[in-house]
Amino acid sequence: MSAVSDAPNGWEDDQEPVPPLEEEPQAPRESAGAKMTISVVIVSAFLFLGKIAGYIKEGMLSDYWGLSGGLDAFKVVYNSIVFLIYTKVEKLLRPTFLPIFVEHRDAGDEERAWSFFSSIINLALISTTALTLLAVIFAPQVMRLWPGLSAENQALGVSLLRISGFALILLVMSVMFELTLQAYKKFTAPALAEAIMRVTLPATIFGLIALWAMQPVGTQGSLPNSGLLAAAWGVLFGAAMRLLVQAPALWGRLRRYRPRLDLRNPDVRRMLALVPPVIVGLLFSSARTFFDSRFATDIEPGIYTALDFARKISDAPILILPLAVSLVVYPFVSEWASRKDSAMFTHSLVAMTRIMAFIFVPMAVGLMVLSVPAIRLLCLGDGAFQPEDTYVVQRALIPYAAGIPFFALESSINNWFFALGDTATPNYAGAAAAVLHIALAWFGVYHLRRSVGVIALALSISKSIKVIALYGLLRPRLDPISGRETGSFIARFLMATGIMAIAVSLTYRGLQSMVLSGGRIESAVALAACGAVGAVVYLVAAAALRIEEVGMVIDYVRKKLAKRRGGR
Repeated sequence: MSAVSDAPNGWEDDQEPVPPLEEEPQAPRESAGAKMTISVVIVSAFLFLGKIAGYIKEGMLSDYWGLSGGLDAFKVVYNSIVFLIYTKVEKLLRPTFLPIFVEHRDAGDEERAWSFFSSIINLALISTTALTLLAVIFAPQVMRLWPGLSAENQALGVSLLRISGFALILLVMSVMFELTLQAYKKFTAPALAEAIMRVTLPATIFGLIALWAMQPVGTQGSLPNSGLLAAAWGVLFGAAMRLLVQAPALWGRLRRYRPRLDLRNPDVRRMLALVPPVIVGLLFSSARTFFDSRFATDIEPGIYTALDFARKISDAPILILPLAVSLVVYPFVSEWASRKDSAMFTHSLVAMTRIMAFIFVPMAVGLMVLSVPAIRLLCLGDGAFQPEDTYVVQRALIPYAAGIPFFALESSINNWFFALGDTATPNYAGAAAAVLHIALAWFGVYHLRRSVGVIALALSISKSIKVIALYGLLRPRLDPISGRETGSFIARFLMATGIMAIAVSLTYRGLQSMVLSGGRIESAVALAACGAVGAVVYLVAAAALRIEEVGMVIDYVRKKLAKRRGGR
């Protein structure tokens, strides 16, 4: 059973100029697996770069503003308005636009594919521009949706929204470029664009703060809240870079674009028929994000920032490999579904699930054990974030970390439904999960009087139930899967995970005093040491238990070494 090479979605494949796809022969399964593997590696590398930039950004924010109400205002604008709308538009377009475009491109009908593209990008541009103008004009009314913010911080939020709000238009246009490139199985430019956007934000914050001479960068203490305007400009500049970096890779094909909006186009109507379930899912997931921010800002200042810091740390692993796999495989899975290749369709799902479980269950356990050094590495510098703030963030990080395996599987399992033309099942399941999450968080915050941890726990519980339900609903559409093999794999990798957890706990116990008395450097050393011990112990235990994924890695390395020797 193959692993990543037969797994789902990712971002990019080739780096050379895009050839006319109608001239490309259909690749055999082995070639498709190799292309997916290469794409996942490339995308993962750029995503890793983007995550490093994201860590730098979060570290700067914690150093300059700590767990403050002003940073809460920025997080609300950044997470709960601008990037919320951007990511929801992407999730709306991916399952509805991409399969139809791929279908016509795969059939060699470029003209029809690009006629469809023209109508959709024009519709997206008109809609996003209108939404952006409404958000900017009525920014004071928008910020009043978070009454937990003080009047001063609501006013700050208005200024932040009026700067960064225009990033929405650029981000949505970049999504259209991204999806079109991915339809041609070109993933490098979108991945590079995402990484550059992430790098642009901290670079802008640092540059503008230094330029404004608000305070010498790197000194102890917090900056005035007006310095957060630098972060808002960073969001806008980053969005522009995300669009511009992708343009050259698509430039040769953009000559087929037409400035027209044809809502009578049958492909547009077909896409619009797929949209209602997606909108339902997006509305409910948006409500979940809004209520998380509302509940957290109602508790006390700084709690929403702590929640966001914890989510950033827990998201770090799943926003690299799982996202790369999810983005890359989707065009391939769509082709297999359209050709009714049920064997490959099933095999790739099983392989994806196994490799995600093999990687992310031990990673989740390790992050729970090492939550304190992980938080201190991200947040604890010489600035406004205090050592005692670590434990506020930890109360959210541990329950978030428990859900990592399910977060990793969620985006990929959705794509198997989307490839079958089923947008209803995953989105209605997501809506139900969002309702459960809101109910659990509301009850925990206002009735159990719990703090930040109950909001994080609500997400892990609701997402876990959703993913398990989706696997059950997809099962009848797949070829037979061996229950004995599945059960044996689960038992063996859980045993290896338990052995790893013991080793990591013992190692961290010996380094704990260094972490608690030190800063970022000491936390980095502890994380590196514990991570190395955990990885070695886990892989040795997995090899001893004969888990196939370890054997595949060893075989792959051996083959590469043999080829190199043969080339000499």
